[in-house]
Amino acid sequence: MRAISFNKRILATMAIALLCCFSSKAQNKSQWSIVPSAKAGVAIEGLEIVYHFNASVDAKYHFNEHWGIISGLEYEYRMGKGKNFNTRIGLRHFFRVPALVEFTHKWFYVNAGLFAEIPTNPRFDEDETVDFGYGQILEIGGRIRLMDNDRLRLGVQSQTCFVHTHPESTIPIGYASLSLSVGYEHRF
Repeated sequence: MRAISFNKRILATMAIALLCCFSSKAQNKSQWSIVPSAKAGVAIEGLEIVYHFNASVDAKYHFNEHWGIISGLEYEYRMGKGKNFNTRIGLRHFFRVPALVEFTHKWFYVNAGLFAEIPTNPRFDEDETVDFGYGQILEIGGRIRLMDNDRLRLGVQSQTCFVHTHPESTIPIGYASLSLSVGYEHRF
């Protein structure tokens, strides 16, 4: 009899502890956010100035109050003048997957990481063929609270990209860029 009542007390204590864990977890915010954003900026690609525009939908996983990781899918197009700087406009479309680590504190955020990109049409011109690109991202900005779970994100982003081309291509092997970023973060 004593063994049975002791086991019941242990089971009851474990059940109460488990319910307390679930109830305290239910009061916390979700660990996931969705972060759609848009970016526009200028890049130096070889000797030419290229304008680029980016639209993305990213997901953010929060490890704790300050740290998280971000990944998603981005679409970017770049446009700039051709070889003679005034003869033609080149338009390039890319899909990109970033992998970023983000630190947030109150209204401030900074994220950094890597990305890989592929062009939608690798053959831009008779002597321009791009296979893929990869690079690094650094973004610093602020978050403006709109509601309990919603933030407007405004930031400045820098990128460095290295481009892998076919051997016969004469395009530059990468670019450096600076852009303004506007996003919206909703935490579930």
